[in-house]
Amino acid sequence: MPQQLSRSTFAHLVTLVGGIALIAGFVITPATIRAAGPGDCPNDSKLLNGGPTLVFGDGAGTWWGLIQDGFKAAGLDTVQEQIDYLNGIFGTNYSDLNSLKELNLRQVSAWDENGNGYVCAFDLRGRRANLRDPYSQYTFLGIADDKVVKK
Repeated sequence: MPQQLSRSTFAHLVTLVGGIALIAGFVITPATIRAAGPGDCPNDSKLLNGGPTLVFGDGAGTWWGLIQDGFKAAGLDTVQEQIDYLNGIFGTNYSDLNSLKELNLRQVSAWDENGNGYVCAFDLRGRRANLRDPYSQYTFLGIADDKVVKK
């Protein structure tokens, strides 16, 4: 027959287990919080956005913001020109820019191996002759995952 624990021994075990759980929470939670923010990108003169680039979203500091800046630099001013260009790049036949944006961002998110929503974007500089794309210097970017240091 199993031996019963006294109330004081039981209370001590509960306190001990609770303390271990509390300590584990303090150790695990900061790692989760750190992984939720941007990491570091290599110090490179071709780095865009001055550091990590947000994969999803619009405007400055985002991947799609870089693509939109490339459209402007290439002179692709109308939505239809942008749709036609991206359909040519991706080999698709979408009729709206939002679908092409979602496709591109899904592709970019595959580079976000640490899952924090950021990547490092790089200017590739110069034309890619083998692509036969006159706008490649504006719309083709290098990409790598940002590095999150686990402490």
